[in-house]
Amino acid sequence: MREPQVLEGAEEFRLGDGRVGVLMIHGFTGSPQGLRHLGEHLAERGLAVEGIRLPGHGTTWEHLNLKKAGDWRKAVEDGYGTIAQGRDEVFVVALSFGAALAVDFLARRPEAVAGLVTLAGFVYSDDPRRFLAPVVKRLVRSLPGVANDIADPAGHEIAYDRVPAAAAAEMLKVIRAARRSLPQVRCPVLVMHGRNDHTVKPINAEIIHQGVASAHKELVWLERSYHVVTLDYDRDVVRQRTYDFIKEHSKHVS
Repeated sequence: MREPQVLEGAEEFRLGDGRVGVLMIHGFTGSPQGLRHLGEHLAERGLAVEGIRLPGHGTTWEHLNLKKAGDWRKAVEDGYGTIAQGRDEVFVVALSFGAALAVDFLARRPEAVAGLVTLAGFVYSDDPRRFLAPVVKRLVRSLPGVANDIADPAGHEIAYDRVPAAAAAEMLKVIRAARRSLPQVRCPVLVMHGRNDHTVKPINAEIIHQGVASAHKELVWLERSYHVVTLDYDRDVVRQRTYDFIKEHSKHVS
C-alpha cells in the first residue's frame, strides 16, 4: 500500500535549537498536532523540539491498521537519534499511548533520557474487550473512535473517528509491556492527567506515578480537562509545568 498523504496540520515538526532536546510522542489514532502548541512553547524558551509522527498516524485509519508495535518502537528510536544528535540532554514528553512507548523506550535505554513527562499517559485498560482483541481484529476492521475528548469546545484534535482493530491489538501489546517496565524507569518523572478523562482512566496516572522507580516524581491533576490536556482548559498549566520540570532537572537550562 502506498503511503497516504498526511493530513493538513498532522505533520511531524522540528522546532527551536539549543543544547537540550525534547522528543514529543503523540497518542494512538492521534497526530503530532496534539503536541505542537506545547512544542512551540518549549522552543520559544530555547529548547530543541522533535515532534515525531508515529507510522500509520495522521493519514487514514486503514493505513494505521497495517502497522505493528515494532514500527512505532522504531519511530521512537529514530526520533531519539535525531533529537539527541549534537545535544547534551534529551527529555521526553509523551501524550496518551505515547507515554507507553516512552516507558518502553526508557526500559531499554535508561541512560538516554534526563526526564519524562507523561500527559494522560496510557499504560492500563480495564475495557473487557481487551481480552478479545486478537479475535475482534479478525471479525471487524474498525471500532468507533475516541477522538476529541476535550472539555473546551474551542479545542480540536486531528485524530481518526475510527479505531483500527488490528492496530489496537498491537497497541495493547505495547501498553502491557510498558506497565511491566515501569520499575525500570529511574529518571525524574512528571505525571499530568485530566481528572475527568473519559478516554484513559485517571487510575493510569497513579499506576505510572507509583510504578516508576524514580527518586524524583510528581503527580499533577488537571481539574478542568478531559483527555487531550494539551488542547484543553488546562493547556497553559501543562505548558508551564512541563517547562518548569525540564528547567528543574536539566543541567543546561538556566
